[in-house]
Amino acid sequence: MTILITGASGRTSGFVLRALLDSLSVAPSDLRLFVRSQAAAQRLKERYPQLTDSSFALGDYLEASTLGPALKGVDIVFHNGPAFNALESAMGIALIDAAKAAGVKHFVYCSVLFPVLTKLLNHKAKFYVEEHLIESGLNYTILQPTSLMQNVNLELVVSTGILPAAYSPTTLQGYLDLEDLAAIARVVLLDPVTHNRARYELVGENCTFEDVARYISEQAGKDIKVEPITRDQVRGRGATHVNVAGEYGVDALDRMLYYYDKSNTVGWLLGREATNWPTRIRRDLKK
Repeated sequence: MTILITGASGRTSGFVLRALLDSLSVAPSDLRLFVRSQAAAQRLKERYPQLTDSSFALGDYLEASTLGPALKGVDIVFHNGPAFNALESAMGIALIDAAKAAGVKHFVYCSVLFPVLTKLLNHKAKFYVEEHLIESGLNYTILQPTSLMQNVNLELVVSTGILPAAYSPTTLQGYLDLEDLAAIARVVLLDPVTHNRARYELVGENCTFEDVARYISEQAGKDIKVEPITRDQVRGRGATHVNVAGEYGVDALDRMLYYYDKSNTVGWLLGREATNWPTRIRRDLKK
């Protein structure tokens, strides 16, 4: 069985890659990593020496000539598209079409919780990819994670004593640990038949910025204060986990922050309780 991981040098796909390599059921030769450059491949080889040149496929979602070779002989695709990219929908649709043409047996798409919230451009982009995947005739599983805990930089928060809040500190927000998401992706990738045609809404814990600050304070033994920052400050100083470029990216980020300011499947899939904030904090601060 060959698994193609797209965006393999990115954060989310990187967690999935590590989860698969940690599994006794997966050999490095079972993986093919889709990246855009030799530099990205080299960084991954330095991090995971067990990977070889044959583990990588270089290409571009919108360059059709690179998709066929990347997908040749692939059984399962894990796709996590580039966030806040104006061409995200087109990229996902192109990959789905190429996967179908290549005879891929199963397509796992990492989407977002509530893609129907089309006021949010990053959600709207994934909505169209989901729609195309469902209509493609491919076997599929759709993962819909909520906001990721790793979007909060624990080390920086503990060192500064400040948790920046880009929207209301009292807004209830769903969170999911990236390690939980990666573990769920591994479950699905290694047993796709069981999860065929399934769509999973993935939330580990619901809480506010004020709750998160309190959890960090308790675990770190240090007073953490929530500091509201404006959307202009977020855009201007890059105070988020994503890099946005161009008018589309800035507009998509601005809409998301404005929306948040106004407004258990996980345990079953994991076979254990979802990771909550105190557990994540204790684990990651020890690293």
